[in-house]
Amino acid sequence: MTNNTALQVTNFNFYGDELIALKDNATGEIYTSINSILRGIGFTDKDQIRRRRDKWINDIVISKGVLKFNIPTQEVVIKNDTTLFDEKDTYCISQHKLPLALAKITITPKMKKNQPELASKLELYQDKCADVLASVFLNYKTTEQIIIQPILDTLNTFTKTINNTLLSLNERMSKLEESQEQVKKSLPKKRFSYWNSKMFPKYQLLMDYFEIPTGKNGILYKELYKEFHNTYPDIEINQIVDDYCYDNGLDSCFTLDAIEHDKTVRKLFESMVDGLLKKYELLSENTTVREKTIFDD
Repeated sequence: MTNNTALQVTNFNFYGDELIALKDNATGEIYTSINSILRGIGFTDKDQIRRRRDKWINDIVISKGVLKFNIPTQEVVIKNDTTLFDEKDTYCISQHKLPLALAKITITPKMKKNQPELASKLELYQDKCADVLASVFLNYKTTEQIIIQPILDTLNTFTKTINNTLLSLNERMSKLEESQEQVKKSLPKKRFSYWNSKMFPKYQLLMDYFEIPTGKNGILYKELYKEFHNTYPDIEINQIVDDYCYDNGLDSCFTLDAIEHDKTVRKLFESMVDGLLKKYELLSENTTVREKTIFDD
């Protein structure tokens, strides 16, 4: 935690939202309060804010730009007949890690439908907040030399980080699916819903097409999730699972349950499965015709 005597602290206006900017004079790095960012976007529930803040704090990459500062609050205290600003330990994030942190908050179809204002605000923060934060102290006079990382460098750093993230996406998805399979094994068996009962015969047909051994359903689901991600790259299944668990107070859940819960995603997933069946049925028909032609010849 950095002592507030080494800080410059000021408020700045971001499209009508009053946010907090801090400059660490020892390093020249600029930060902003995580809670003020999340509240500005539109998250109002304290547990939801804490949950999203903790994700940033525990993220292996983002956490490198997160520090706790002791900064003044808007609350005042009276001490020895003197009015003083109270001080509070606050988690803050650097301008260099802010774009990546905001990018990891996925704008899901559910968010666009149920919270359109929040989704729109999140897009604005993802697009411009880091740039505005970087410019706050450009004209802020101090007795020390002002060291500001150029906005272009910030964008280049952000681009490199995103590229590295995309390169390791398949690996992370694979590990996540393995982890989910372990969770599924530990969960008690439950009765199939109507949708799962309807989809199960389709899964069985695809097991044959993919030549997946009996009992290895997890391999099929893993392939289906990859296909879904490739077909609808804007829909993040991990976020769908997180939303379902949060809405139902669960620590973990079956991925298919989360997909079924979201009517839009469920319809898209079912359409994708039907498309795969038609594709492989057509391939089977063509193979049969070719074999019959060879036999007749």
